[in-house]
Amino acid sequence: MIQDKYREDLQVPCYFTDNSYRLRPSSFFDIAQQLAMKGASQLGGSDFVLHERGLGWILVRNAFHFDRLPRVFDDIKLETWHSGVKGPYFSRDYRALSSTGETLVRATSSWVLMDMKNRAIVKPDAIVDIFPLEAQCPERALQPDAPKIVIPKDAVREDAGEHVVRYTDIDYNYHANNAKYPAWAVDCLPEEFTTEKTVTDFFINYNREVRLGGTVRFMRARAADGAWFVEGTCEGLQSFICKIVFEDEEAR
Repeated sequence: MIQDKYREDLQVPCYFTDNSYRLRPSSFFDIAQQLAMKGASQLGGSDFVLHERGLGWILVRNAFHFDRLPRVFDDIKLETWHSGVKGPYFSRDYRALSSTGETLVRATSSWVLMDMKNRAIVKPDAIVDIFPLEAQCPERALQPDAPKIVIPKDAVREDAGEHVVRYTDIDYNYHANNAKYPAWAVDCLPEEFTTEKTVTDFFINYNREVRLGGTVRFMRARAADGAWFVEGTCEGLQSFICKIVFEDEEAR
């Protein structure tokens, strides 16, 4: 019998924390990626099984809300579950809890299946024989689903540098790993935000993959309500865009 969620415990490692000894928000993307892999495997749709069919899981959108960031060596409880299919999108939710049951992080993500040879999206029923399309658990950690991100027209845009994708950025799909983009984005922001303020919400859309050797050019903008936006482009096309909200700036 398949459980309603995949669960595991984690002691927050030092390499996931920042100058305040707290979990870096971008590090939760690494945690979520690991949970997603194990959660998909629990249901029969691991990356290894999909790759045998020439398919792969591709992350399209993420939305994370941080109620409280745990500190280094804190013991936390992690859970994830497949929360259903809408059109071509598979939804997966996540939650992190303290050892006493306090909610620390709530998140949701949207995934699609990709034909790895021609890089085209495949309909969900291509894996219906090995992976359930109905929700593993109807509960939602965060609603609504991760949104499409658009930079407000009144936001002032400015150049934020560039990055060449190297070996340490790529994964087994041979493109920049999804957990790298949030780290790049945060590094584009002013130091007084990243080192002195706390992130409450992090939204990201992955629109085009970036392969080994590709150059990502960054642009940042701050909206009137205080939210930061970071966009990455490669060869003139948008690769990703994210929205980052810091404490006391409810721009969601």
